[in-house]
Amino acid sequence: MKPPSQRAVAPRAADLARALPEALAGRERVALEPSGRDAGVLLIIFDVDDAGHVVLTKRSQFVAHHKGEISLPGGKLEPHDADLLGAALRETEEEIAVPRSALTVLGPLDDVHTMASGFTVSPWVAHHAGGRPEMTPEQSEIARILEVPLADVLAADRRIPVEPTIETLRYPLLGEDVWGLTARILRTFSDVVHRIAGPGAGR
Repeated sequence: MKPPSQRAVAPRAADLARALPEALAGRERVALEPSGRDAGVLLIIFDVDDAGHVVLTKRSQFVAHHKGEISLPGGKLEPHDADLLGAALRETEEEIAVPRSALTVLGPLDDVHTMASGFTVSPWVAHHAGGRPEMTPEQSEIARILEVPLADVLAADRRIPVEPTIETLRYPLLGEDVWGLTARILRTFSDVVHRIAGPGAGR
């Protein structure tokens, strides 16, 4: 990882938290029909020393689906969940111990479908206003929590082709290869952030 002094400039999470609700509400969102295998996930943003970060997780080898892959906190809709956002908030608290009361949900990104496990996934962006959240991985599900500088996400996004293939839609972040469904969500998020912050963000 580059030291902070050499890292590209990116928006603070606090600034994004003010701009994202309108930006997300104003875009044409992809909304998929429920599939019966539905899940909600959170893309959590927060600041450390005025630098925006996002939370990713590495799934353990004990989970039923996507073993060892990089994901976003969240999970499957259960009968007691009010909706998919409720599932995302509940699962986030279970997986990394960040309570829903500590998060401000800013709005949804595009729904995505994963062919490997057949899930339809609804992502939301959420802001943790108190700096770095206190996070503890639920070891049966989460092998590693990644606190990724937003500047690194945006810089990696700039290197991806305009129309990527499955092979080229990849984000090398903190020594991990982020691909598949999580990469597709990061791609949509990065596009929204670039539109807010201007063309130079993350270069």
